Amino acid sequence: MAFKCQSNHYKYKCKKSSFEVVIFTVATLLCFSHSALSDPRISEVGSFCGTHKASPSRDYFPIFTKEMEKLHELVQKNNWGTHSEGLSSATPLYALAQCFQDLSNLDCLQCFATSRTKLPRCLPSVSARIYLDGCFLRYDNYSFYSEDTDPLRDTVNCTTQYGGVAGEAERLVFGNSVGKVVENVVRVAGNEGRGFAVGEGEGVYALAQCWKTVGGKGCRDCLKKAENEVRGCLPKKEGRALNSGCYLRYSTDKFYNQGGEDGEGDGKSVVLV
Repeated sequence: MAFKCQSNHYKYKCKKSSFEVVIFTVATLLCFSHSALSDPRISEVGSFCGTHKASPSRDYFPIFTKEMEKLHELVQKNNWGTHSEGLSSATPLYALAQCFQDLSNLDCLQCFATSRTKLPRCLPSVSARIYLDGCFLRYDNYSFYSEDTDPLRDTVNCTTQYGGVAGEAERLVFGNSVGKVVENVVRVAGNEGRGFAVGEGEGVYALAQCWKTVGGKGCRDCLKKAENEVRGCLPKKEGRALNSGCYLRYSTDKFYNQGGEDGEGDGKSVVLV
């Protein structure tokens, strides 16, 4: 599946670290050589920049850069990770990065590199989060890791290139199909799948992913909320719930990678008949 590699110009000046050079090189190489093999899903579908700014901001940029270097090491090993930096400073930084479990390590690294390139646009805000279709990245000035829902920041994205289902009868059938698939991936991810599930049925595909830091109950609570949220996208042919502790998507396009179905990674999948 084709995709675009993009770069952003930061609004601050700093010396490039070896980490930034590596990230740029990896993203460039993968963009040209890996796109034909799989899809890292680097499209941005949601983001948030906090309003509180670090002061003095010049001291915050090195902390952020070092934090991203540590996260990169963890993502490279495990496809996810948490880390904290500057705990003795006035503005400590806690961060979480996680790829969805159907992504290969190479796809994960590209997704993380893309999110890492986009997130600095929020600096010097002391909090920010970004959702790509294949990964999640967040930082804040407190330990947020166990948060499953956030009534102020949780959101839904119903934007789709596929349009909506027309006709009352067709909408009813489609709504029932979406409901069944979404309900099943939520159940499996929350109760059986250790935080991840993909599924399909009657031309509808869905993926549920919880962050590894929220725990079993947090995952279930987050996904149940997400299930209610994406139903609000009907009769659109695609919908995403972007919550503090999880991500849920349905679509008429088979967007997830084959590895999710084959059981690669830590999660399970559900296929509806």
